[in-house]
Amino acid sequence: MKKRFCILIEDDWEVLGNGLGNVAQLQYLPSLYFMKLARRLGIDLTFMVEVAQQLEFNKILDTDYNLRVQKNLWDDNIRLMIEYGFDVQLHLHPQWFRAENKDGYFLLRDNWNIGRYDHATQHSLISDSVSYLENLIRPIKPDYKVVAYKGGSWGLQPSGTLLEELDKAGVRIVMGVRKGMALPGNGVDYMEVEESVMPYSPVYEDLRKMDSKKNNIAVIPLQPYSPGPLPLGSFVYRLLKAKVNPADPMRHFYDQPVPEKVKALSPFNNESKLKFGLKPYTTHLKIGNQPFRYLKSSFDSVLNNLRKTPYERIPVVIECHTKQYPQFYNDIERFLSYVQEKYNADVEFKTMTAFAKELEANPSMIKTKN
Repeated sequence: MKKRFCILIEDDWEVLGNGLGNVAQLQYLPSLYFMKLARRLGIDLTFMVEVAQQLEFNKILDTDYNLRVQKNLWDDNIRLMIEYGFDVQLHLHPQWFRAENKDGYFLLRDNWNIGRYDHATQHSLISDSVSYLENLIRPIKPDYKVVAYKGGSWGLQPSGTLLEELDKAGVRIVMGVRKGMALPGNGVDYMEVEESVMPYSPVYEDLRKMDSKKNNIAVIPLQPYSPGPLPLGSFVYRLLKAKVNPADPMRHFYDQPVPEKVKALSPFNNESKLKFGLKPYTTHLKIGNQPFRYLKSSFDSVLNNLRKTPYERIPVVIECHTKQYPQFYNDIERFLSYVQEKYNADVEFKTMTAFAKELEANPSMIKTKN
């Protein structure tokens, strides 16, 4: 009998969203740590790899040997993920589309939401990215398919043409939706979502709504979490501690101070990531730069809430950012070991590919509007 909770750990594998960073520092080394840890603990992982960056790297390899080294390391890192037995799926930050490379920097667009791009751009990004991954992976894993997509910066709206393109590309699972999330500056409004727990069949024109029929795509919602004073305090303390040294962490890669117009790019422009008021701060399950107390509290809280639901089999997505892992390696290992020890009877870990097959075999798990 399957365990009640299917834990889907997905890593948004990328450099910084504003284009800064080096593949070696932000992608290869942290993901190597995570893969070795997961193999030792017997945990399945899915790396949602950001491919738009790689498409832009490829355009100027002949004139920039530094980028050629990073491009090749990126490709080999993907092969290593497959060799280690992990899953690789699609993640896109569309601000990379046709980025300008100038004076050693990529100048990205300020639109981080692929849903707000025109249909032709959506088609180009998705089809080119799927082809890139399949051409890279199929020589070593012939049955490889792209079946899952995670929206960069949670941007999936407007959803009509976007879901159509993902459907045509073979994507069967879409993530990035959390009920109650709103990022007006990035065009994200998930304040009202009709299903917040189980995979559901979305209306393509408005993925917040459930369709009356089963479509090819299922949306798996992110589970909300509102930290109490102690875990939130531990998180804020670690953030403040990390900011004691205000030195530019990217400067040593570029031989000069990073231009403000590059550093300032963010999907949170004109809004605060942490908003404190009468309503509690709400986020979702994450592994990144959070201390153990916060990680433990978030998982305990979410599973306690899900136990109150009537569903027998519940997928639980944990969003990761391995680029944030340095200085938190011990917290992450301690947390995953805790989950295995305390919840062994209730949880199992799966990849997105494995869970897509489970949904295909058991379509009744996907909710529709009655």
